[in-house]
Amino acid sequence: MEFEEKYYTSQDGLTLYYRDYASGENTTRPPLLCLHGLTRNSKDFHQFALKMRPSYRVISLDMRGRGQSDYDPVYVNYQIPTYVQDVQTLLKKEGLSEVVAVGTSMGGLISMTLGVLNPSVLKGIILNDIGPEIDPKGIARISQYLGKNVPLKNWSHAVMGVKTISGPLFPDYSADEWEEFTRNSFRQRDDGQIVADYDPHIGTAIAESAENAVPPDLWPLFGALAPIPIMTLRGEASDILSADTLNKMAERHPEFTKVTIANRAHTPDLREAHSQEVISSFLNKLNG
Repeated sequence: MEFEEKYYTSQDGLTLYYRDYASGENTTRPPLLCLHGLTRNSKDFHQFALKMRPSYRVISLDMRGRGQSDYDPVYVNYQIPTYVQDVQTLLKKEGLSEVVAVGTSMGGLISMTLGVLNPSVLKGIILNDIGPEIDPKGIARISQYLGKNVPLKNWSHAVMGVKTISGPLFPDYSADEWEEFTRNSFRQRDDGQIVADYDPHIGTAIAESAENAVPPDLWPLFGALAPIPIMTLRGEASDILSADTLNKMAERHPEFTKVTIANRAHTPDLREAHSQEVISSFLNKLNG
């Protein structure tokens, strides 16, 4: 079995899903806690988890409103502070006192917030194409499709639509990789139609309050993370994390590793050979 499917109850009574990839070794290394992006889910980390599992336990969550987790009937709860509470509830449930956070996009914002609120729980943070400044160009791009959950007739139509929107993000993807990416992004309803695998009200929450997506000034938050080693991966063509912001992060953090992943935009999928090489190196240093 590649992973165990588990559930837990959030602080406000929702049933939330996560995958637990048990390590092939009896290791004392802190587990990797994988936190996905805004409209994504735990499946994004599957190939990464399989690669890391021989040496690390990997836990990958579906945040509320995504994948197999409950949708929140109070959509204003779709915001970073709520997600951080959900993560803390999971850590308590699993009895985890120390992890390494691997946060993609929104998952990186959750990781940074968790690091400020509970710094002792984070051995390190790996930020995937996110930082304390968000490029407006990327926000504008995401806003074009966020919450517009139009049903599609079949998987072929879904793949075509995903390639149209996301083609520049992964220019070297094969047909099989596009199929996998699409099936990680959508689900099939009982009527056979294909829809995005997240609650459309996430878009409503963000439209009503920009702070539900990104707090206004994250540099103080980032500054408070000085005691925690951080590595940040940036897609070479990212429209969310600029090269200038990445350089500023390196200047301001005392234990910072910056990496640019070629042929990627927002975000690297962590299956790239370069991504896996630098992540393994970072983890080896953390664990002495």
